[in-house]
Amino acid sequence: MPSILFVCTGNQFRSPIAAEAFRQQLERDGRSAQWTVNSAGTWTTPSQPPLRLALDVARSLGLDLSRHATRLVDADLLNESDLVFVMESGHKESILVEFPFARGKVHLLAGVLKGTAFDIPDPAWSPEDAEAILRDVADMVRKESAKIYKMIDAG
Repeated sequence: MPSILFVCTGNQFRSPIAAEAFRQQLERDGRSAQWTVNSAGTWTTPSQPPLRLALDVARSLGLDLSRHATRLVDADLLNESDLVFVMESGHKESILVEFPFARGKVHLLAGVLKGTAFDIPDPAWSPEDAEAILRDVADMVRKESAKIYKMIDAG
């Protein structure tokens, strides 16, 4: 069973939205029973509930984050994951410094899905842009999910 991990900084906006959008797309494509999808943060306090802004934006995108709790990326989670998608190049760097065994499975999300490597801004630093940023993340994951399927199928 393939296991996918989406990572951002605080595990409060981008990675849970990406994970939930991917789960939703897996269901639409009839693949949900075959995959494990998680999210985590490189710098977060574990077990925190979603922020109101994240819940509201997720709801506007047709996503439900009500069961989400923040999680810190760790060796076990990385070991379980076949692919790890990060929102910023700094996330990739920090994971590979702390967990060098993850080399080869950590990818910049936009680089894979859009074909152009760029950092996805953190809505925590610009709440006025949160909805647009998170809508872009969800749309990108939904529209380009076949690229993730292809990576898993290719091994």
